[in-house]
Amino acid sequence: MKQRVIGAFFVILYAVFMIISPYKFYVSLVYLLGVGMISELSNFTGLKDSKTPIVVIFSILFFVGIYISHLSFLLPTAAIIFLFGYFIIIEGKVPNKFLAIAGFFVYLLIGVIAIGKLSKGYFVLLLSIVWSVDTFAYLVGKYFGKRKLIPEISPKKTVEGAIGGAIGGVVVSLIIGKYLGIFEVSLLTAFSLFVLTIISQIGDLIESYIKRVFGVKDSGTIIPGHGGLLDRLDSSIAVAPFLVVFGGLQ
Repeated sequence: MKQRVIGAFFVILYAVFMIISPYKFYVSLVYLLGVGMISELSNFTGLKDSKTPIVVIFSILFFVGIYISHLSFLLPTAAIIFLFGYFIIIEGKVPNKFLAIAGFFVYLLIGVIAIGKLSKGYFVLLLSIVWSVDTFAYLVGKYFGKRKLIPEISPKKTVEGAIGGAIGGVVVSLIIGKYLGIFEVSLLTAFSLFVLTIISQIGDLIESYIKRVFGVKDSGTIIPGHGGLLDRLDSSIAVAPFLVVFGGLQ
């Protein structure tokens, strides 16, 4: 428990720094999170020796996505081509499960860029959605959970927890969004937030799935009591692109 509290403190502290930072420094903080997640991906997929070039590819594409928006549509294709080209030309072989690795790399890239593009208000809204969904899903699942959601991917998640997370996430994010002046409370807003709470939980399941594909429990150990960066940001990278579409750009 002590380790989890310490880990949660550092997560909240980092988030506060992101909120109060000027835009360029905010982007730098997002970039560091992205590098950390890509490093974890390289480690648990057996590509530790290739970590540096993979991070370089991520870095180039991240800053293109942030600062040259009209090239954003090229990023998924460019990511796969650059990764495949590196392995073929430099290493002379393609790693096992390349498509799974490349697909998750693209998923991470788009999610991290989206976080980097969010206005501060929408970033706070993102946190309110993801954190409230996680909290309510955990509490409702712990005390009322009976039916397993998808045990082959995430054994501890329950149907009741998922419902509780969605409802709690909608209520909390409605309050936060209204307070920040992002939107007015309406049925359409509530429905949109409900969809985002579902996406948040699917993002969690996607990360659980990719870890099972490669036979690991946690993505890393950087956050005491919580695992890796991917374990904490899995839902955020899923929700952020949709918030950008909803109007959350800087």
